[in-house]
Amino acid sequence: MKAFLPLVWALAVTSAVYADTLSNFSEPNMAKLQHALQAKTANIIQLGDSHTAADLMTGSLRDRLQQQLGNGGMGWGMPMYFTGQRLSLYGYDNMGWQAVSSRTEHNANYSLGGLLAVPKTMGATLTIKAKQPESEQHIMVSIRQGASDAPLAITDAMGKQMAIEAPIKNNTWQFAQFNATLPFTVTAHSATDTAIAGWWAKNANGQGVVVSALGINGSELSQWDRWNTTAWQQELKHIAPDLVIFAYGTNEAYNDHLDVAQTKQVLIERIQQIRQASPSTAILIVSAPESLKSTAGECGIRPINLTAVQEMQKQVAQTEHTLFWSWQQAMGGQCSMKKWIAQGLGRGDGVHFTASGYQQLGQALATDILNFASISRINTTTTTAVKAVPNVAGKMSIAWSSDE
Repeated sequence: MKAFLPLVWALAVTSAVYADTLSNFSEPNMAKLQHALQAKTANIIQLGDSHTAADLMTGSLRDRLQQQLGNGGMGWGMPMYFTGQRLSLYGYDNMGWQAVSSRTEHNANYSLGGLLAVPKTMGATLTIKAKQPESEQHIMVSIRQGASDAPLAITDAMGKQMAIEAPIKNNTWQFAQFNATLPFTVTAHSATDTAIAGWWAKNANGQGVVVSALGINGSELSQWDRWNTTAWQQELKHIAPDLVIFAYGTNEAYNDHLDVAQTKQVLIERIQQIRQASPSTAILIVSAPESLKSTAGECGIRPINLTAVQEMQKQVAQTEHTLFWSWQQAMGGQCSMKKWIAQGLGRGDGVHFTASGYQQLGQALATDILNFASISRINTTTTTAVKAVPNVAGKMSIAWSSDE
């Protein structure tokens, strides 16, 4: 504890404080999360829509935690590049592979993340790159293959050659593991029924923090219904993250015909499914931020269902005993989005944030997680005020310029 408190204090004194930004509604795995942070081995996954898919807020969260607690590895990588999405650490080259998203293709047997890379030509090649120097990574790939599919050939940056394949080739999701120095190239010589759902990378020594961003532009939490529940639960069980962050809500809020009660049941079901798959994982609900359908008037015009969605998310956090981060409160409360836009932190659409805004959000969330972990170790039943800044999940999709 003595080694941790100076860090928390250093973070706390640089933070803006708003009431009830981060709350603990008796999250049963809070002590385990706190221990993982103090041991500098925490594995964190954020799932969400376009704002997670941009990996700017999550990237800033990753940077802050890794600066303080060590770099544990690259985390999750999309199976291949998807137009309009980006990851801070991963780049891709592709020849003959097809990107398939559960946002548009509903019946393709997805696992966790809802994205697939599928080889479409004999000898198709896919190169997975690192945007910054990385040590050798231990990589687990989620893969499914048919009975006649050949192994995938891999060559890494050091010239090491290996082959990976599904342990059981029956078109169900399996895992293959290997060590590689990025970039590495995957070649599919004969794999007509093969699909890859994502790459999980971490440092071989197991030290440091890993933060993964699994997002799809324009998605809603209900779209997990298009994923194979058995598959994504199995994958989550295998990864066993210390913290899962839900960053959904704005797309739902922009639906004028939303059934809020039904949406509430979807959120409850997802939480229960995660607890079933990975019982030791803590859960954090990030509520929908202040957002606007129009910037007219002093405060702008909010989506009709925004307040109802925000209140529903907090209710679920209370009844399901999760952590809860009030994105809107982190922004300064209602009537704050126009101020963010004026400060160059929010975009003119009233929904998304600029890169600077997202980076500020990630820094804030990282500070709150560290601060609150320390406080809850002393008193885990207290709902505490900690600093923060916004986090978004937008109705509209942002097309981020590609540097893949």
